[in-house]
Amino acid sequence: MIRGVLGIVVGVGLGIVAAAAPALAAERAYELVTPPGSAGKVLPGSGASTPDGNTVCFDAEHALGEAPGNGEIAPEGHCAWRTASGWDTKWVTGPAVVEPKGGYGSAVFFVSSDGSRVAFATDKGIDPDYPGGVPGSGTPPAQSAYMWEAAGTPRWLAPVPEPIRDPAFNRLPLAASEDVTRGLFQSGLSLVPQDTNTDMDVYEWTADGIRLVTRDASGAAVGGSLAPNGVFSSDSTHTQPGTMSRDGSRVFFQHTGPVLGGEPAAQNVFMRDGDEVRHVSPRRGGDTPQDVTFAGASEDGETVYLQTSEQMTPEAKDSGPAIYRYDVGSDTLSLAASDASGGVSFLGLSADGSTLVYRTEYPWNLVVKRGGVTTTLGALDVLDVFEYYTGGSPGLASRGLRIAEDGSSVVFSAKGAFDDVVTPGVTQAYRWSPGEGVSRLSVPVDGAQPTVASTIGNYSVGSPNYEEWRPRAVGLANTLHGFPLLGRVIADDGRVFFESIERLVEADVNDYVDVYEWQDGAIRLISPGTQQAHALYHDNSVDGNTVFFVTSARLIPELDRNGTTDLYAARVGGGFPLPEVPVECEGEACQGSAPPEPRRETSATSGYRGSGNADEGRARLSVAPVSAAQRRGLRRRGRTVLRARATERGVVTLVARAKIAGRSRVVARSVRVVQADARAGLPLKLSKRARVALREKNGLRLVISVRYSESNAAVRRVVVLHG
Repeated sequence: MIRGVLGIVVGVGLGIVAAAAPALAAERAYELVTPPGSAGKVLPGSGASTPDGNTVCFDAEHALGEAPGNGEIAPEGHCAWRTASGWDTKWVTGPAVVEPKGGYGSAVFFVSSDGSRVAFATDKGIDPDYPGGVPGSGTPPAQSAYMWEAAGTPRWLAPVPEPIRDPAFNRLPLAASEDVTRGLFQSGLSLVPQDTNTDMDVYEWTADGIRLVTRDASGAAVGGSLAPNGVFSSDSTHTQPGTMSRDGSRVFFQHTGPVLGGEPAAQNVFMRDGDEVRHVSPRRGGDTPQDVTFAGASEDGETVYLQTSEQMTPEAKDSGPAIYRYDVGSDTLSLAASDASGGVSFLGLSADGSTLVYRTEYPWNLVVKRGGVTTTLGALDVLDVFEYYTGGSPGLASRGLRIAEDGSSVVFSAKGAFDDVVTPGVTQAYRWSPGEGVSRLSVPVDGAQPTVASTIGNYSVGSPNYEEWRPRAVGLANTLHGFPLLGRVIADDGRVFFESIERLVEADVNDYVDVYEWQDGAIRLISPGTQQAHALYHDNSVDGNTVFFVTSARLIPELDRNGTTDLYAARVGGGFPLPEVPVECEGEACQGSAPPEPRRETSATSGYRGSGNADEGRARLSVAPVSAAQRRGLRRRGRTVLRARATERGVVTLVARAKIAGRSRVVARSVRVVQADARAGLPLKLSKRARVALREKNGLRLVISVRYSESNAAVRRVVVLHG
């Protein structure tokens, strides 16, 4: 049910520009990122963008550009680059071999900060480096890591030497440097001569080929893992934060054995720095040795967090798992977190290493430690622990959590008891800062307790509670990611981007998921709030001026010709010129008699659900001429309401322009949701500048354009006002 009427939204440039009172920043224009007319189905929460927001990657099912139509469980990876005239999309995970069929397809994992390099995984095989399997055998190859570069052909990052042709060992890209010239994967195969064991080993790809990470001083393979629990599994598609430093010089891994002073009977953590391997989990407490797990590290690799039940320092700890901090430069080990209730589980840390987030066991509390001060944020629900905050599980541990790079804020999703929520059980979005404490971002217009979900992040598969997040339950799609990419969520200026089905501002009049922006306690829409389809967050630029989201709504009907899911950018100062669209009437010809009642044709489609809405011309909107009484209202009060009627439910955008001071300016704009076979009023309220011009010049010529989401035609009215 539509809850209300969207009063005023801004609309210039490319389609509709999402905005809502209160305005927090410059106006955003929508840009269609995926190719116009594309039938590809963009998967929500697949791929990432560059810090400047000028390159964005995503996975899509069906045919998109040069990529083949692989069906609904075999996506292909794409990236798009913003140019002066629009977005240029390329298929970056091909060309794949034709046979064998089947498998999970391809997925983009990492994009370099300049957008010139992409690391991806595929089980389709890339010519000429076909990684295992026999073409035509019907057996898909293993999932393997590849690189796409702006100049050159795709490069196999995890090659298998002949005569090994074993498809059973996946070699996914698990971590990468900022420029993606270096990265990590794991394999139980002997990929280099020094790897003579049968254990899992960690490898690094470089510009010169691959090299062994898990090795001793002689260079021989010793076995090791990047997985937090020390065991490689198909779910280990994300490593802990800081596994590879941002510049790629430092790599952290785990190994059980006496290499370089490690405990022979327990798991140890090591750092490979250049060609040197260093033990970074020193035991200095005299306790019985137990496994130590790499929990995370700062982006420069200087600050390392470890998790273990062992007492590693003389400082007493509570029973159960604890978290220790190791400072590489000073060789200092200290107890960071311990709890008597049952131990603690590491969840995340800031990029600079200053801020640690963890949860306690029984009860499950969410806790932040920053600058030596420990703060309990609230109590997690049991489903939070299962869905978002499973300790030691990469991906899941980060799905509902983001931390500002300098640790100045923590943003999270939870069903538990936080801030003003007195009835836990519905996922909500929250923010914590040292000076302000915890506050709920997703507060409805009426301030009521939550009844539907709000959350952060970008993930391709919904939580187990599919009734709550059915929009993201996309079945087997994007299973190469396991636990998918994250999205930045927090901008450098403190803005936060999140999703909600809840109506958080008056301008949100639909019953679908919308993308919101929070800043300094105020909220505005990023998606229109009027679209008749979910808008799902994808990523944002570091400065927050570009926000990407996926929707099947035709936000720019002049370009978006069908009802498949597309990727859009909401960009401050963005927008590109639109193609000309047919005009049903113009000028004085529009001042005739009122249009007849439209006839609803039974063959027309409704909403944004299929290609039948594109350009068949069955769905129509009629706009009545501007009457003398309405002109008087514009002259005297600066406002009136135009009358319209639609054949199908949709969104109508009104933009009025006038020439003021020698320039064409937007002087009125509004958006309304219209029902099928129903009358609707389109508010037209002149801007202050327009009213002043009308008064001073004793006249004003308005050109009013009305666009309808279900039709590619526009209705234009020209109104001359005499003061």
